[in-house]
Amino acid sequence: MKRKIRKFFRNLMSGFFVFILLLLAQIAIFVFFQFFLDDILLNAGVIQSEFDFFIRLLIYVGVHLIEYTIATLIFFKIISKIEDPEFKIPWIVGMLLLPLLFSVLFLIFGNPRLKKKDRIIVKATRKAYRYHFMMDDEKQEELLGELGHAYGTFKYVNTVTRVGAHKNNRVTYYKTGEEFFPVLMESLKLAKEFIFIEFFIIDDGKLWTEVLNILEAKAKEGVKIRIIYDDMGCSGTISPKTPKILKKRGIYAFKFHPFRPILSGVYNNRDHRKIVIIDHQMAFTGGMNLADEYGNYIERFGYWKDTMVKIEGSAINNLLVTFLQNYNLCIDNVSDYNSYLAYEYPKYEDEGYVMPFGDGPGGIDDHLIGEQTYINMLNYATKEVYISTPYLVPTYPLLDAIRNASLRGVRVNLILPGIPDKKAVYLVAKSHFRFLLDAGVHIYIYKPGFNHMKTMLSDDELAFVGTINYDFRSLVHHFECGTLLFKNPCLKDIKEDFLQMISVSEEVPEDFKLGLFKRIFCSIVKLISTLL
Repeated sequence: MKRKIRKFFRNLMSGFFVFILLLLAQIAIFVFFQFFLDDILLNAGVIQSEFDFFIRLLIYVGVHLIEYTIATLIFFKIISKIEDPEFKIPWIVGMLLLPLLFSVLFLIFGNPRLKKKDRIIVKATRKAYRYHFMMDDEKQEELLGELGHAYGTFKYVNTVTRVGAHKNNRVTYYKTGEEFFPVLMESLKLAKEFIFIEFFIIDDGKLWTEVLNILEAKAKEGVKIRIIYDDMGCSGTISPKTPKILKKRGIYAFKFHPFRPILSGVYNNRDHRKIVIIDHQMAFTGGMNLADEYGNYIERFGYWKDTMVKIEGSAINNLLVTFLQNYNLCIDNVSDYNSYLAYEYPKYEDEGYVMPFGDGPGGIDDHLIGEQTYINMLNYATKEVYISTPYLVPTYPLLDAIRNASLRGVRVNLILPGIPDKKAVYLVAKSHFRFLLDAGVHIYIYKPGFNHMKTMLSDDELAFVGTINYDFRSLVHHFECGTLLFKNPCLKDIKEDFLQMISVSEEVPEDFKLGLFKRIFCSIVKLISTLL
């Protein structure tokens, strides 16, 4: 029952629910004018008979004049503010068909940019930390020059984020929650100075209880603890009073972009990152939230598959910057970066290069960093690519890049869940199968359950582990993070993980085809998928 209540709250705040609600409102207005307006005007004495059309027409025209005036103003804003035709065309079509519905939708979801106050803080944040990375620009270019064919993928991220690539770091790959969470618990106990935690979802269960007990003990020892969690992501999973409760225990927690039922693009700009930083000794990032299903303490949608990496070395600074950026948005201030970034990290002999980075909505970088990084990795491949994603509702450029990689002779292996968490979204993912299968893409269904991992491997030497799904919310609207890895020893573990997943998966047959009704449904959903 508790799980059903939580699911209800999450659905209540979903974009699809808002769309249905507004669609019903549009229909209700139409029905009102067609069947009920005359009776109300007669009863109120405004008109004397059903044939007094002038007043009725005046009211009808007045209401629709207001509706279409608002729609026209928003229409011109769509034309001037949205550059990408993949987003612009659905808005325009929607405004022409259902002006009231799509006007309100645009006010809520149409602006992917941050509000002005947040943009000011982000710019100040960039200025505060950029100095630490600019000092090594010449050294950084020399380092990137060592990457050979992977140069372009790393150079792109370095150019748009200015956080840099690192070598002589140690990276450990965890292929399941059962491997990761015990390590996390023991690592938290080692903290001496600070613990920074950022999750999309924190769920009040076994894992959170164990973590909280450790954090309370460390707070008593004087360890500085800061927690960021997404307010919508945690709707119904932890108490709304969590920040006040934890503050009494010496732990400072912050709701990222607190949800309020107002017409605001903040509704869309959620914090989907997963980061844990412990002193300057280690940092964790990947796809796992702090919830029991991720450790398979409880079963939801079969076996829950996800991945994380542990980073030791100078690349921790990249994750410190990524965390502190959202922390600054929570406190409306800019942190002292000198006290965190001016640290002499140990050097490890492990070969390879590592580059954690953050991605976010318009106003941070004005680039779709996650999308372009995936495309760059697909373009990098000459032999074989492995991709795991829980959702496949991508932008067209990314979908086309997957197809093009296969057409030029790269073996593309795409793994999707066997037991999805969102059936409608999963059906839309299947609607892309025919397009990809025709190009020779190998699609696998992970039979044990739900693979939530967002991991990619190109030619066994370039990998990505992170939070970025192949859907519009992750690629366009959310705050995300990821880690690029090149020729690290842990890449062999990532390859083995993919091979093990494929061994328990079922390949989609080449003659796969959706039924007519499902194709029609998917066509309608895909029309609005870029909007929500």
